[in-house]
Amino acid sequence: MSQALELSEHGRSQIAFRDFLDLLRAELSGVTSEIVAEIKQNIPEYDRPDPSYDQTLRLCADMLLPTFLERVSDPNASTAQRDETCRTLGRFEAIEGRSLDHLQAAARIAFHVAWRRTAVLAEREQVPTSVVAAAVDAMLVYLEESVAQARLGYQQATGHADMRRREERRRLLHLILQRPAVVPEAIEDLAKSTGWWPLPAEATLIAVHPEAPCTRSALDTDVLTDFDSAEPCLLVPGPLTADRMSMLRAALSDASCVLGLTLPLERATHSLRWARRVLALAEDGIIPDGSLIPCQNHLMTMWLLSDPPLIEELTRRHLEPLQDVSDGQRKRLVETLAESVTTRATAVDIGERLKIHPQTVRYRLRQLEGYLGDSLDDADTRFSLDATLRAASLYRRRRVGRRKA
Repeated sequence: MSQALELSEHGRSQIAFRDFLDLLRAELSGVTSEIVAEIKQNIPEYDRPDPSYDQTLRLCADMLLPTFLERVSDPNASTAQRDETCRTLGRFEAIEGRSLDHLQAAARIAFHVAWRRTAVLAEREQVPTSVVAAAVDAMLVYLEESVAQARLGYQQATGHADMRRREERRRLLHLILQRPAVVPEAIEDLAKSTGWWPLPAEATLIAVHPEAPCTRSALDTDVLTDFDSAEPCLLVPGPLTADRMSMLRAALSDASCVLGLTLPLERATHSLRWARRVLALAEDGIIPDGSLIPCQNHLMTMWLLSDPPLIEELTRRHLEPLQDVSDGQRKRLVETLAESVTTRATAVDIGERLKIHPQTVRYRLRQLEGYLGDSLDDADTRFSLDATLRAASLYRRRRVGRRKA
């Protein structure tokens, strides 16, 4: 490093270099903001709603840039803080399940931003070329040293013991979800052998979209995860308390995912199965997509759409008396019928809902009585018709959603 900074045998050049460092130091705040902005723009994995990502980028830039200038000013200055920061970044990438590619790309972006600012400043202040070249050489050396420390931290986090523990977690999760179910003793034995996972009485499963981002470092240590399968999922021991929800918001704030039901551990597979079905409903556009969708809010929708061919058959059977009616009239009659059986409202209320005159509603209802007879007076028939019409409406929404997709 000291050889790289020996610009000239003349003291005047050395002073010019120190003056240039002071000029660079005055630019630090602007450089930090520019680096953070460009990294987030070019690396989507670092552009998250989670404020911790932005804070981490800024803290690292705020620490690494001044440390660079200190290192250049004094080759004997300690690099302990820089090295630990870089190793921490490497460990973070390993915990997040990423390679070092994104971190190395971020380092290159930081270098290019710093180089642009250096070039602009040098031209404005008419800094000698030899001084600028020495500063750039020092940047490259500093960059290489920083990446090497990040690589060391990454290797430490992905060491044999850590990988074995992660594999044990995944194997335990698979064992809990296995069908047909394994004997409880097998789960207990594996949980005990890990030495860190007390077997909970109940658990909450979370279905995550395969392409959804997750800040794994924000997850509690007792959360079981599987992000390597085609259908990623998490297991949270116990119910979703306020603290657990805060943890999930930090980890999955930008992820399309569904919170399953909290069930006894031996029934956890049903929690995940239902959560995945609700996630599919969101993908089909039947329910609003988003992060941390509560499965419990969509149980009836899931049940009504559990067998689409059966929906079509029930619809055909219930509405068979209307088969000779024109398409337009049939649509109007079914619309009125659905409002009548699902709301049991008056002609006035139905008219307000459909934006038609109450007399028109009464006329359509009389027509329906003529087509359907007294079947609507039967409670079981009304219930079946209600469920069928609701399911048919949801099913049409599903098909429309798929066409749009």
